Amino acid sequence: MDEYYEINAKGYVAETFFADMSEQYRRFLPLLKAQARILDVGSGSGRDACYFQKRGYQVTALEPSKNLCREIRKVFPGKIVCSDIQSYQPDEGYDGIWACASFLHLRQKEVLRFFERIEVYLNDNGIVYLSGKNGIATGEGKDGRYFLEFTEELMKKISAVNDRVEMEELWYTGDVSGRKGFRWMNVIFRMVK
Repeated sequence: MDEYYEINAKGYVAETFFADMSEQYRRFLPLLKAQARILDVGSGSGRDACYFQKRGYQVTALEPSKNLCREIRKVFPGKIVCSDIQSYQPDEGYDGIWACASFLHLRQKEVLRFFERIEVYLNDNGIVYLSGKNGIATGEGKDGRYFLEFTEELMKKISAVNDRVEMEELWYTGDVSGRKGFRWMNVIFRMVK
């Protein structure tokens, strides 16, 4: 999976940097206070990290692909950590975690493990935005990447692994690039005190 992004970093950035995420931003950002700390998990092209930073948020771009980290550096002057979420140990908690189309490359047990340990990453009353494909088969795709289908059943499992995690909102969107055959599941979770 990592190899795909190492080989295709420039093309991936060109494909995704200008994708219109305004609806998702509109639902996520009002839940945060001004200058909140945001962790952009699987930052990819750096698109979202740049957007958040320009609006005054303190952003850390977390990206496991070395070549994508190099691409992010070209557009994002903030903190970049070249690591996967499973290995990352933050110095302090975040107010918001933005995981746009990144957890869909994790195994279900890795997603659940993240939420079991959410206190490592997230401050009290912090929020997590997740998005993933709904209507696909879980497993390896033709390009070698692993995909986890996002289902309402998976979201219930997430809520069940940690009694401090509550789902606030779930909605579906079409693909902003116009691809067919699936839809995007968007979910916001909050860590309650």
